[in-house]
Amino acid sequence: MASRWILLIAAAIALIAPLPAFYSRKRRFRALRDLDIERRNGSVWMMMKQVLRFWGHWIDLFRGAIAAYGVLALIDDLGTLSTFYAAHAAWARYVLPLLCATLCVVLIGLIFRYPGKAVAPIPFVAAVLVVLVPPAVSLPALLLGGFISFSLRSLPLFFGVVAPTLAVLGFLLDRQRWPSFAGALLAITPLAIAFFRHQELVIPVRRTHS
Repeated sequence: MASRWILLIAAAIALIAPLPAFYSRKRRFRALRDLDIERRNGSVWMMMKQVLRFWGHWIDLFRGAIAAYGVLALIDDLGTLSTFYAAHAAWARYVLPLLCATLCVVLIGLIFRYPGKAVAPIPFVAAVLVVLVPPAVSLPALLLGGFISFSLRSLPLFFGVVAPTLAVLGFLLDRQRWPSFAGALLAITPLAIAFFRHQELVIPVRRTHS
């Protein structure tokens, strides 16, 4: 039993750890419109390579998915021993991991220090939402947010579209509304922090050498 609690704490720490907050200032940080300018001056492949070859995106993607699933599974396992948890499991089993992920995003926004810029943790947020929010809600929201964001070259639009779409779809489809609303809170958090701190949302990219 003690080992399960230790694993739960470890999974929660992995979910909360704000890794993007510690990216080096030597890293390149770009808004989507800046990447679009670079694309016009170079090629689409060069632009995509800068984004996809940055190791941090893949680490956050897998960390978000594995840690979220681990916290969910361990909460369910340990929750069978608690009558209090059993009475609230319908909302708590998904909301608690989503709140851990939201804390991670808050820490990223508060700890990351780069003048006028804030990291947009899109891979992490997307991975957590896919695991913890019903696919009928999370996938359309992420696809719509990604399409609009990249079409209009605006990172804030990703979070600004995903958050209300999650809430609306969760309400209309009646698919576990609590996870949908908690997911909407997670999605809007990076945008809210950047807005109130007057920062521009950017993504880290890998330096390319000609």
